[in-house]
Amino acid sequence: MTYRWIAGVCLALVVVSGCSSAASRKAKAYAEGNAALEKKQYSEAILAYRNAIKIDPRYGEARYKLAEAYTASGDPQNAARQYINAAELLPENLDAQLNAARYLLLGREYDRAKSHASRVVQIDPKNVEGHILLGSAIAGLKDLNGAMKEIEEAIELAPTSSVGYTNKAALLLEQGRKQDALANFQKAVEIDPKSLGAYLALASYHWTTGAIPEAEKAMKDALALDPQNATANRALALLYMSTGRAAEAEPYVKMTVKTVGTPEAELSLADYYLSVNRTKDAIPILERLASGESTAAAAGVRLARLDYATGNKTAAHTRLDGVLAKHANDVEALVTKTRWLLAENRPQDALKAGEAAVGADPTSAIAQYLVGTAHAALRQNDEAKAAFGQVLKLNPRAAAAQTALAGLNLASGSTDAAVQFARDALVNAPGNATAQLLLVRGLLAKGDVNRAQSELAALTSRAPDDPNVRAVNGTLLLLKKDQAGARRHFETALQKDPKQLDALAGLAAIEASSGQVERSRDRVAAQLAKDPKNGNLLMLAARIDITAKDLPAAEQKLRAAIDVEPSNMRAYDLLGRIYIDQHKLPEARQEFQKIVDKQPKAVGPNTVIGMLYHTENQVGEAEKAYRRALDGDPSAPVAANNLAYIYAERGENLEEALTLAKAAAARLPDEPLVIDTVGWVYYKKQLSALAIPEFQKCVDKDPQNPTYLFHLGLAQAQAGDAPKARAALEQALKINPAFQGADEARRTLASLKG
Repeated sequence: MTYRWIAGVCLALVVVSGCSSAASRKAKAYAEGNAALEKKQYSEAILAYRNAIKIDPRYGEARYKLAEAYTASGDPQNAARQYINAAELLPENLDAQLNAARYLLLGREYDRAKSHASRVVQIDPKNVEGHILLGSAIAGLKDLNGAMKEIEEAIELAPTSSVGYTNKAALLLEQGRKQDALANFQKAVEIDPKSLGAYLALASYHWTTGAIPEAEKAMKDALALDPQNATANRALALLYMSTGRAAEAEPYVKMTVKTVGTPEAELSLADYYLSVNRTKDAIPILERLASGESTAAAAGVRLARLDYATGNKTAAHTRLDGVLAKHANDVEALVTKTRWLLAENRPQDALKAGEAAVGADPTSAIAQYLVGTAHAALRQNDEAKAAFGQVLKLNPRAAAAQTALAGLNLASGSTDAAVQFARDALVNAPGNATAQLLLVRGLLAKGDVNRAQSELAALTSRAPDDPNVRAVNGTLLLLKKDQAGARRHFETALQKDPKQLDALAGLAAIEASSGQVERSRDRVAAQLAKDPKNGNLLMLAARIDITAKDLPAAEQKLRAAIDVEPSNMRAYDLLGRIYIDQHKLPEARQEFQKIVDKQPKAVGPNTVIGMLYHTENQVGEAEKAYRRALDGDPSAPVAANNLAYIYAERGENLEEALTLAKAAAARLPDEPLVIDTVGWVYYKKQLSALAIPEFQKCVDKDPQNPTYLFHLGLAQAQAGDAPKARAALEQALKINPAFQGADEARRTLASLKG
């Protein structure tokens, strides 16, 4: 006992000593940063402040000064991130709150901007800019009356300031009152003709309303006040570049570099040259910056991209790996590597690089997006959804993530979510053909043929020969019973893209109805030979084999589909049905057991063995097999779901059953069978209030499934709602009077009162 106490004291002394050392080191780094910032040595200041933050990530003062250094060096993106971090850590720092609110407004994160602006007004009720920022944030949240109140209060507090009028004008513009907005922008210039900000706000108004010559004049008026102003020069350069006059932007980019005077600013000149394909002018700048401390990584990445773009991929990877050897957490380098690996069809390697990028900067939306893309390429759909969801938390207007989520939800059968994500993507990117195509597919899946036809007409007029558009036109006509028209569209789609899945499936349906299944089998087999690990193609081929009554061939393809995607519940379901139809459960078990003997924790084979035992009502053996699958992957959804159902049926281990069922639901959130299991466990735990919503979700997804209606009726009876229970149970028996559970449904009906 005494020795344990002494060891504890020694440990405490070590910890205190370490903390003391860390405190002195971070204080020293902070002081070095301040000294460098004072001398305008921005690169050195940035390095020192970052060293302080590495020692103490919650060092708010260092983050704030780092933001100041980034601002002075012409790096607003990194400045924004650090101002926001500083504001969270320094709630009483007025300047930190103001800067955080400014940058969050620029990023359209109105809720967070409002929080920081409100803090400013709380600290200093007469702070003019605080009221203006609060008004702008409220306006972004569409409370225009509240926003106008805040801005008018700001004008009252400072009637001779142009800022209040420019913000009032912006709010009027948001309301569509263009002439009133213009009058207020002009009033701001009139009140303070030496306000560079007022001229730039007026320029922004003209630019927004398409009056480019007037915008250009206002920017030049601003530069007449301060020819070396970096913001005005940068704005005019951007105007020229965005309106097809890139050559005229060069002197203003150069002036920005001269004014700011940092290597980071010089990097922007190289970026300008790259944007106008003047690589010969960009390369000398980049090669010089590649030897600098603060710009080595950024310049090296750009040089690597030039190598990659010219086809010298080996040199590009070598150069990029050299950057990462010295700057392992450089997000731009990691993102670039992830992009290349995805382009080279190396999703596993891309995922590793993308996760490193996210680890280096969890707030990087593009890094999160690439991680989602890699997961999707690996058919890890639940992980992909989570990553794309994180993108939308960081940037709610990210149309690419919304489009990806629309596709993933459509593939998993969650059509309502798919349609909503597709609509959201089209709001943020109106010309997004992929999102519009997914919207049409979602509407067709919901059976909303008329709205689908309307959306598809616009898409067809823009891209009449696109194979995806052709295929969806075929699907639409097939739903309208026009097989001849559908066939023409499907065949045209396959001429342009022989592996177009919708067209392959559509033609298979047509040919099956006319007894020409072999044509479909040959067509799909040709594509499988080229892409043997395509899970969707394997599933389609298996269904065609089943239609052709070639169950051994279907079995082979379903086993391959499970190898590709072990959580593919539909593949397991079809495979189980095949074994039942063939009356070969023991033989099938033996085949899968051979795999398990070599790989004891193999998820797919153990899951299938469990299902086969389950089908033969050997529940104990099924439980063991599911346990082995979960040893291989504790969240294996099919095994977790089925084991949870076993426990629920037996009325034992219900807490563990609920944990397993919820784990399965987390991986397969849109699968009715899994949702039903969660509800069944709740029902067995006498928690009908929780069970009913789960069963209702199942019925909404599959209203013709008598089991889901049966379970819903039982839960409603348990809750004492006899009328609803009776309706659900009667509907279940109407759909199938002999479904498994029909006898219990009748007994329950007989017991209902009221």
